[in-house]
Amino acid sequence: MKEIEEIIRDLIENVKELERVIDNIKKPVAESSQLIPETAKNIKDVMTYLEDTSHSIMNLLERINGNSKKIGEDVEFLLGLNPVQRIREKLEDIKQRNDQNLATILDLYTYLSFHDLAGQQLKTVIDVLERIKSALVDVIVSQVTAGKDLKEDQVSGIKGKVSELLSQERISQKDVDKLLEEFGL
Repeated sequence: MKEIEEIIRDLIENVKELERVIDNIKKPVAESSQLIPETAKNIKDVMTYLEDTSHSIMNLLERINGNSKKIGEDVEFLLGLNPVQRIREKLEDIKQRNDQNLATILDLYTYLSFHDLAGQQLKTVIDVLERIKSALVDVIVSQVTAGKDLKEDQVSGIKGKVSELLSQERISQKDVDKLLEEFGL
């Protein structure tokens, strides 16, 4: 009888320990399960916007660059005709302003390359979020399956379902209960 009491005490202590572990991960899991998908989606939206605007800006700059080169060629041609002094001064002013515009376009191309680097950094952040999500799935699955004799395909199925749940905007207790019930847990 004493052995049974000791086994029951150990069992109760193990259950209490499991409850403590679950309580410790509930809040971070709940926060992460909401924040990770939302954050990743927001960053992907920003990246898409950055890419779209970058392409639009590059196209506009290429058009302006082409026009400026043509203006430069036309001004050089007109200066080669040896115009009167007043016209020469205006043409030289146009040439100088056009050269400034070309320099500004070059600066804009440089800034756009930094714009592209920012997009690459955002992609790195998304990759990190995905790895965190994967680790979170592993923690949840290990807690759900702890002490249970499950086959690899069952654990894989649970992992897939947990991952699917974490991809949703919100997770309800009903969803979690359904998952546990589905796998007989």
